[in-house]
Amino acid sequence: MKYQVIARKFRPQTFEDVVGQSPIVRTLQNAIEMDRAGHAYLFCGPRGVGKTTTARLLAKALNCAEGPTSKPCNQCPSCQEITAGQSIDVLEIDAASNTGVDSIRELRENARYAPSRDRHKIFIIDEIHMLSTSAFNALLKILEEPPSHIAFIMATTERGKLPATILSRCQQFVFRTIPPAEIQEHLKSIAEQEGIRLGEGALDYVVKAAEGSMRDAQSLLDQIIAFGGQEITDEEVREVLGFIPSDILDRSTEALIARDSKALIEIVEIVVDQGLNLQQFVREFLSRIRDLLLAKLGIAEKILGTPEERKKIASDSKEFSEQDLIRFFDMLLRLENDLRWTSEPRFHLEVGCIKLAKVGQLRDIEEVIRELKNGEGPRTEPTPKTTRRARPAPEPEAPGRRAVEAPARKAEPDVPQPEIRSATESARPEAKTPKQAPKPTPAPPVRPSVEESPTPPRTAPPVSKPAVMVPAKSSLEERFRQKVEEKSPTTALYLERVETVREEEDRIVIEVAAKTVANSLASTEHKQILEAAASELLGKAISVSHIMKKASESATEVTSTTSLRESVKNEALVQSFLDVFRGDIKHVKGAEDSKKESGE
Repeated sequence: MKYQVIARKFRPQTFEDVVGQSPIVRTLQNAIEMDRAGHAYLFCGPRGVGKTTTARLLAKALNCAEGPTSKPCNQCPSCQEITAGQSIDVLEIDAASNTGVDSIRELRENARYAPSRDRHKIFIIDEIHMLSTSAFNALLKILEEPPSHIAFIMATTERGKLPATILSRCQQFVFRTIPPAEIQEHLKSIAEQEGIRLGEGALDYVVKAAEGSMRDAQSLLDQIIAFGGQEITDEEVREVLGFIPSDILDRSTEALIARDSKALIEIVEIVVDQGLNLQQFVREFLSRIRDLLLAKLGIAEKILGTPEERKKIASDSKEFSEQDLIRFFDMLLRLENDLRWTSEPRFHLEVGCIKLAKVGQLRDIEEVIRELKNGEGPRTEPTPKTTRRARPAPEPEAPGRRAVEAPARKAEPDVPQPEIRSATESARPEAKTPKQAPKPTPAPPVRPSVEESPTPPRTAPPVSKPAVMVPAKSSLEERFRQKVEEKSPTTALYLERVETVREEEDRIVIEVAAKTVANSLASTEHKQILEAAASELLGKAISVSHIMKKASESATEVTSTTSLRESVKNEALVQSFLDVFRGDIKHVKGAEDSKKESGE
């Protein structure tokens, strides 16, 4: 064809013209100037970043009439023939269509003969990872010890598929994706040379779609020039490349700030009505969340866009926390993958948008644990399960009952539950033993019908957590517990269940009575935290050991599965979790059982 596409017309003809690969270019130029050029090179990297172009430039540098030189003249017959792809001493082989051992055998035969005119006979093998195993084996010997006039330059996009025996015989150069700023600057230069006027955001769309590939960017530029002519607007580029309008992304961000599920559903409807791709919408929304996170971290200059867009994103990022943005990113990432396989992508996207709007109501588990440990209770306190079961139907409240409940809620949210239950039963006229009704003492048993399981009713626990701390503690034990609390509230909760903490020679000994607590503290995560706290406290590397309290001194070990579950369920921390999350215990297992299941 008469017309030559931009990617071929503006292919670099000197090392200085190569964009975004300056370390590789400098290494090759220095090797040529120092007369240290190797006989085998491997260029690997993603598509469209200059691997084949650099291979041709290296061939020019080695065979130029003025060389070997790091600056080919592009005027001698050798340079011109290599540029046109017609040199008989520079052979370009497509390994994708010559995968067999016979092709490599033919190459070996050709390599035996001296070059026809030039200084070297050069083989450029593209997509070399497509060769068969037997072909690779046939290439090994000549690749390691070729004749003095032979040079191999191989290129691949999948370096991992090459045998280690091939890799070890080559000088390897890894081409990186080209930075967006360098692609944008190069495209602007091409547009000026071609006399094309582009809108302010048109190049941003092209660079974003290119994903670090210069050849992709040049091909897209060719495409939008064919669509818009000599003057191209941002809207035309967006329409050709299929990008989501920026106003839709802005509205989506505003709806997310307001946690407005209805607005997000309406945005999905607009995307569908305009015939836009739902997966593309999720991908660009994902990119917007990433930009918000960068702005939140204070590196807004890395965001691709105009200064006004960066300013708007920086302003919106103040409405989110880092944890919220990370959750949004993770949910959108899973949503984008799910849309590939679902038969109803619109419905899937609508439900996903509703989840995004509700994610701000989630609580961090560490925060909930810290509140429970401090005795504050959750911020949004659910109705306790015991109270809900004890009151199957609303009853008029007596003045005496109201007086019992008010101070109890003020003192401790979780503690007075058994008292409320007793007071409720005392107010019911159906009790057959009036002697026990007016006196809510701990002695009278609670009716089994009130509880859903055969578990004995819990008596009112004391305000302080049972067996949490020994009244008299050494200074070392107090400081050790404080240090663990600073590192991990979760580990500190388990540490409160131990009997004693003491120092013996070069270790800290923790004496534990409950087997479940010992198994938890013995896990890798908690043990590392304990040892780190002990080392910081004592100023030297120190280990932490756990010993079980003797049977005569500790409670009898629970052996059956049912009794173990009930034993764990009666612990104050577990009770708090059951009340907050409204769940029940299904299985109880230690850290050792978990390691066996995971195969560690």
